[in-house]
Amino acid sequence: MRRFAVIFLVLALAQSACAFSAEPTPTEIIVPTDTSTPEVTSTFTETLPPEPSETPTETLAPSDTPEPSETPTITPTATEPPFDPSASYGAPSLFDSMDTDQNWASSSGLPDDDNIRLALGGGRLHVTGKLANWDTWWFTARASADVFLQMKVDSGSCSGKQAYGLFVRGPQTSGQDVRGYIFTFSCDGNYRLDRLDDTAPYTKEELIGWTKSPHINAGANETNVIGIRMIGADISLYANGFFLADKDDDEYSAGRFGLFVNAGDSGNYTFEIDELSYWDLD
Repeated sequence: MRRFAVIFLVLALAQSACAFSAEPTPTEIIVPTDTSTPEVTSTFTETLPPEPSETPTETLAPSDTPEPSETPTITPTATEPPFDPSASYGAPSLFDSMDTDQNWASSSGLPDDDNIRLALGGGRLHVTGKLANWDTWWFTARASADVFLQMKVDSGSCSGKQAYGLFVRGPQTSGQDVRGYIFTFSCDGNYRLDRLDDTAPYTKEELIGWTKSPHINAGANETNVIGIRMIGADISLYANGFFLADKDDDEYSAGRFGLFVNAGDSGNYTFEIDELSYWDLD
């Protein structure tokens, strides 16, 4: 299996000023060679729209009771089957079963610091965001410009807007400013797509705000497959093989991909990756 560079990028947004903390640079990196870059973070608070209230039922007087009518025949609505990238694109360009850390560890191993921890166990990669409301990511190697990328996840012990996901079309190299697209699921069954444009100051544009979907298994210890297809400016989002939404945005055309976590208000949130695959569509 191909070995990739691993890059750790963490953001933090201070109340009065942005603060950067330098991370140690590994002396040896899995090819291609990269070095870690200090980042910043942001916080966000989202308010979901209220649920619609129950429609009141009209009560008729006995004399007004209508004659029973014939029971209508309801025709079930056809449901499009889940999308299977292997059926459309063949074998993936990369398949990582998370049995080893070769795609995620530097020569010093997997990270475990004040911000993030990655650890292997039980055939899964455990990803922990430690700080409350911090956007935190960990890059691996560069993917193709046009790609279908998906990740099978156990949501872990989560609540609310604690979130996990993918960072796509990140910086080409560690020397560049961090930018790219962040696609996330939250514990309460919402999805979101953001474009990160800068880290000083932290500038993130919401392309698709938090949106509830019945295709996302909400709650703790639930399994979800988060998928994203990027072809040119077209970005298509999937949950468990079901199409969610698409968005056109041509700001960034290629770059590295990585993992994303936001630990929400409580901090110390861990999700588990069972497998990750991508298909080169160039």
